[in-house]
Amino acid sequence: MRGKGKSLAALLICYCIWGTQPLYWDLLARYDSMFILCCRIIMSMAFTWLFLACTGRLRELFAAFRDRQVMKYLVPAALFLCFDWALFNWAIANGHVLDTALGYYMNPMVIFITGITIFREKGSALEFAAVLVAFVGVLTSWVGFGSFPVVAVLCAVSWPAYAAVTKAARADSVITVAVETTLLSPLALIASLVFYRGDMGWAGVDAGGGALLILSGLVTATPIVLYAYAVNAMPFKVVGIMQYLSSTISFVCGFLFMGEPVTKSKLVMFGFIIAGLVLFTAGSFRRAAREKAAADT
Repeated sequence: MRGKGKSLAALLICYCIWGTQPLYWDLLARYDSMFILCCRIIMSMAFTWLFLACTGRLRELFAAFRDRQVMKYLVPAALFLCFDWALFNWAIANGHVLDTALGYYMNPMVIFITGITIFREKGSALEFAAVLVAFVGVLTSWVGFGSFPVVAVLCAVSWPAYAAVTKAARADSVITVAVETTLLSPLALIASLVFYRGDMGWAGVDAGGGALLILSGLVTATPIVLYAYAVNAMPFKVVGIMQYLSSTISFVCGFLFMGEPVTKSKLVMFGFIIAGLVLFTAGSFRRAAREKAAADT
């Protein structure tokens, strides 16, 4: 019971960090979002290597680099991760926090579609209905208000694409991020030195900004470590449902603390997506109950 309590606390902290991350990246608004991405990659590598060294798991990391079967998936996964982080940092810097929140609300349903189409998993009628409702919300926002939610849709598909590739690798999440950021770090360092030497890059780094950039690795990697700790002890359906907490916190941060306007198109899409999530959650619980009943008989 104590183990589950610690896992639940770790999961709550993880989702709270993810939810409030827009506020952290907004503190670095004076820097180019791609320069922040470069620093984020490099410092995440440093933090994950340090964490693995302190926990005596560096051998697992070296073994992953030698495993061709694992690296076959982690190399493209690194590119997907880079795109997801780049999209998120760009969105925060350009006033699209609400769009990212809406996109991440749709993540469970996009992951569901991925599971059905790629991994041939089964789905219930309610889950399919949820996906349809969310799609209608995006379509209504586009047709009714003339604004296709590009950022929200990209956020909705970028993380599931990354998750699908890393799932195939069957590697620990901390090891995975350590490998991916190690692969990306040389490119990130070169790009930062070549393209970001001005005031929105290295020339603009002072003591405060430097500290925030260094801590970006901690802010990025800590929730991943907490997630890896919690997900092994918690029921997966609980992990999935609690994911909505981070999206809700980001949505609140966007309009309450960062002054983003909540337009009619976003409200309409938000309403459809929430309705879809209710159906999706109900369908997931119903399917889990049927599977448990079938297993007991």
